[in-house]
Amino acid sequence: MEFTEQAMRPPQEAKSLLLRATQGCTYNECGFCYVSRGYVFKAASLEHLEKELAALCPGHPPDARVYLTGSNPFALPASTLAAYIKLVRQYVPKFSELSMQTRIPDITAKSSEELRELRALGLTHVYVGTENGNDDALALMKKGHTAQESVEQLLRLDAARMEYTTFYILGMAGRGQGQTSGAATAAMFNQLRPRRISTTGLTIFPNTPLAAMVTAGAFVQASEKENIEELLVFLQHLTADTFFDAVHYLNPLNYRFATATEKDATIEDIQDFLATHSEEEMEKMVSRRLMRSL
Repeated sequence: MEFTEQAMRPPQEAKSLLLRATQGCTYNECGFCYVSRGYVFKAASLEHLEKELAALCPGHPPDARVYLTGSNPFALPASTLAAYIKLVRQYVPKFSELSMQTRIPDITAKSSEELRELRALGLTHVYVGTENGNDDALALMKKGHTAQESVEQLLRLDAARMEYTTFYILGMAGRGQGQTSGAATAAMFNQLRPRRISTTGLTIFPNTPLAAMVTAGAFVQASEKENIEELLVFLQHLTADTFFDAVHYLNPLNYRFATATEKDATIEDIQDFLATHSEEEMEKMVSRRLMRSL
């Protein structure tokens, strides 16, 4: 078996043991995403995974973090994921955490018993493409789920004691809609217990449905000032006790902090930034129009 898609990982998995689990995406219709387009979804065989483990494990400690790469490996049947985890355990007997990406519908497809069983085997954390709490933005980008469905499915992960990092894309609703998205996304996360909220800023990549929408005049990108104002509204409304992580370079501003102790100071910092920088200065902070890949 040969994977031709480039393996990708969240910034938080920079030091993890990266194993190729899948390539492609079972959905592949999100308007802003270019990552898996043109790749047929396929999963690694156990033989392939074992070869990777044998080759890579000598460079990692027995308690390494493990990340199974792919756009949404959690879409695989629970029995397949269970076999993967058991094999990883043979080579990394004391792995400290095992993570992968998932879409909300992938969680929906798993029974509560399957979620508990996967958690018991060692799948303790997943990265979830929630993206936004504004249903208009979710529909515009064809995410395939609503904010309420995100809440329902992540509460199921809470019940299974499976932790999760949620993603939030600033500017996803387009110009003039940022403050609505900020408040709605905070309201969504306030009902949940995410370990981490990780943000990026919406970027229009070539050869995506979103790029075609822009060309057709069906979408107008938010300014960097609007993205920062959206972030401000989001934090002002956020009550969830979690960790906010905006280290990805697509963010207009970069912060990392525990919301319980540092949120108020961050809000003041953002307010000060908005008051002391011009819109032109804000636009120059992120060379978004020059970016061609994540």
